Amino acid sequence: MSNQYLPGDEAGGDEPATVRALGELAGSVETGTVPYDRLVAGGRRRLRRRRLLTAGVAAALVAGIAGGTAVLGERGRQAVSTVVAASATDVAVPGSAGGTATPKAPGARDPFNPTRVKVGEGTANGHAWEAWVALWPTSPTKEGALKQAQLIRAERYAVNPDVKPVRQSDVDSNWDAGIDEVNYYYTVDGKRQADDSVHAVSSPGGYPAAVGGASLGLKHATGIPPVVIEGVRAEVAKVAVDWKTGGTTEAVPVAVGDSPFRYYGVVAKPGTDAAKITQYAADGSVVSSTDSWLRTS
Repeated sequence: MSNQYLPGDEAGGDEPATVRALGELAGSVETGTVPYDRLVAGGRRRLRRRRLLTAGVAAALVAGIAGGTAVLGERGRQAVSTVVAASATDVAVPGSAGGTATPKAPGARDPFNPTRVKVGEGTANGHAWEAWVALWPTSPTKEGALKQAQLIRAERYAVNPDVKPVRQSDVDSNWDAGIDEVNYYYTVDGKRQADDSVHAVSSPGGYPAAVGGASLGLKHATGIPPVVIEGVRAEVAKVAVDWKTGGTTEAVPVAVGDSPFRYYGVVAKPGTDAAKITQYAADGSVVSSTDSWLRTS
């Protein structure tokens, strides 16, 4: 089951996405003769990207309701906790297991060979867990995009036979040369688990689309709390979670290939909620602070 969301500060809160998109578009137009051709082309590009991101969120909401699992981004829900040890090393691992880390050539953007990075790890209930992000660079063609989608599906299907087949119509409607895919997943004792999440994110230099997070493994057989993986803006150097029962958990987001975002993973802390989540820049200044975070109950 896949569970994902778009953060409030990225997605614009209560303001309709269409209004914001039109405002951005209007602000980029010079005074004088109206450039109708550029307005139409720009609007189509923005709407296509909005549709791609919105479709992913809608699918996650349906999946969460159908499977009785958690969807991220709701207010007043139980939040997450962990002691995070993240790795910024690009690695290649099998889809069904942790595997042995293998360095990948720096700078390569191969749509059929993802960059994998471990973004969090720890132990819970006597078991070792690891949070992973796989970055699949965008394909320059629809034909390549279909092949990529089939590869992603095959990897997910190996541990979750409920993953649906890829259709040509999905690629025809959703493919965008400026959008990468990221797959959030986690392992327990070195074995990849069935729950995961796929997100559309901006490629380097592309449209600054929102990036979200996922709560995976809501009711794991081992008793391990859900593993939460989230993407944040590149300027975020630390995430601090203040708990209602006292104490603070900190996580350090790391780079995944050349993605313009940073990512981190934590394991849920049972029995308490987050009172406040603060994102800090490298100089210690606050990037954002909110009491609306991840649902894990």
